Amino acid sequence: MPPNSKVFYDENDDKLEYDDAPIEPSILIPPAVSTLSVNHSAIENGTLKKFSWTTRFSGIMYSLVASFVFTCTTFIIKQLGIDLLDAFFIRFTVQITSNILYVHKKNYHCLPGAGIQIFSQFLCCGTGAGCFFLYFFAIRYIELPDVTTLVYTRVVWTLVLSIILYRERPSKVSLISIPLTLLGVILVAQPTFLFSSNISSAVLISSKLRVLGSSLSICSAIASAINVLAFKQLISTSKTIKPSVLTLHYCLAVFCFLIAYQLHKQLFFHTRLTFDYVVSWRFLLASTLGTIVIIPNILSQKAIKREHPAVFTLLGSADIIFALILQNIFTTKRSNLFALIGSALVILSVVILGASKIINERRLQKQVELKDIQCMLHDTEEKQ
Repeated sequence: MPPNSKVFYDENDDKLEYDDAPIEPSILIPPAVSTLSVNHSAIENGTLKKFSWTTRFSGIMYSLVASFVFTCTTFIIKQLGIDLLDAFFIRFTVQITSNILYVHKKNYHCLPGAGIQIFSQFLCCGTGAGCFFLYFFAIRYIELPDVTTLVYTRVVWTLVLSIILYRERPSKVSLISIPLTLLGVILVAQPTFLFSSNISSAVLISSKLRVLGSSLSICSAIASAINVLAFKQLISTSKTIKPSVLTLHYCLAVFCFLIAYQLHKQLFFHTRLTFDYVVSWRFLLASTLGTIVIIPNILSQKAIKREHPAVFTLLGSADIIFALILQNIFTTKRSNLFALIGSALVILSVVILGASKIINERRLQKQVELKDIQCMLHDTEEKQ
C-alpha cells in the first residue's frame, strides 16, 4: 500500500519474525508469520482444524479492502480541491496519541540503543516521513494512477539497494524484473525527449509538471526502499528496539513536517489555515477521510499477519488498478496507452519477484521436510 503507518498493536506484534520480503516502508511493521500455517503434529494426531474459506482467504480480502479504501479516500480528497497535507493533522494526532499510550503502557524506551542504532532510527523515521510527503506532493502534479505506479517500484529499488549495499549476487529473476520496472517507469513518466508533446497532453498537464511529479514519485519510492532496509537492520540487530517505538518516531517526524509545511506556506506564500477554511464542508470532509485512512492501516496489519509477505506485496498492486478505474470513470482525464502498458509492466515485475520468492521458499521447505523424513528413517533403522 501507499505510505501510511500502523495505529494500534496487538500484544504479540513486537515478537514476530522478520524475513527478506519487501514490505511497505512507512507502515514500519514486520512481515508476518502466517496464522494459518499447517501444524505437522496436528496432522499426525488427526487434530488439524478445518478452516472455512472466509478464514483461509481473509488475508487477501483484508488487503484488497485496505487498498480500495485508501485509494478511494485519497482520490476523493484530491477531487475536493483540498491540500492533502492539510487534511492529515487530525489523523496523525490520533496516531501519535495512540502510540504514546501503547509505548507508555509497555514501558518501552523512546530512543533505545546507542551510536549507529540511534542514527539508524533517525534515518528510518526521516525516510518514512520523506516518502509520505513526496508521495502527496507528487499527486499535485500528475494523476493518482501514475504516482501509485511509480511509487510501487519501491519493491525493485529495495532489491537494487540490497544488491549494492550487501553485495548480493543478482539472480536471474532480478535481472528480468529490473529492466521491466525501468521500462514501465519510462512509459508512465513519458519524458518529452522520448515522447511527443501531444501524448503528454492526453492527461492535460504540462510536460514540466509531469517531469516534476514523476521525479517526486521516484524519489518517494527510493526513500521507501531505504526505509525498508534501515528498518530491517534495526530490528535484526537489536531486540530492544520495538516496531511500535519506530512507528511513534515516524508519526512524530510526519507531524513535525506538517507543522514546518504550514510555516513555509505562511512565510513564503502568505497563506495559512483560516477559520472559514477549517470549518468549510470540503475541509471537514477531507479531514474525516484522512482519519478514515486509519481503517485500511488496521486492515493491512491483519492482512500481513495472515498472508505470506510476498503475497501481501503482490496484492499491493491493487492500488494501481483501483486508481486507474477511479480516474477513468469519474474524471475527464484518461490514461493513454503508454501509461497503461507502463503500469502493467511494473505490476508484472513485482509479480515475477513475488512468485519467485514463493516458489523458492516452498522448494526449501520441501527439502527440509525431506531431510526430516530421512533422519526419521535413519533413527528407525538404528533402533531396529
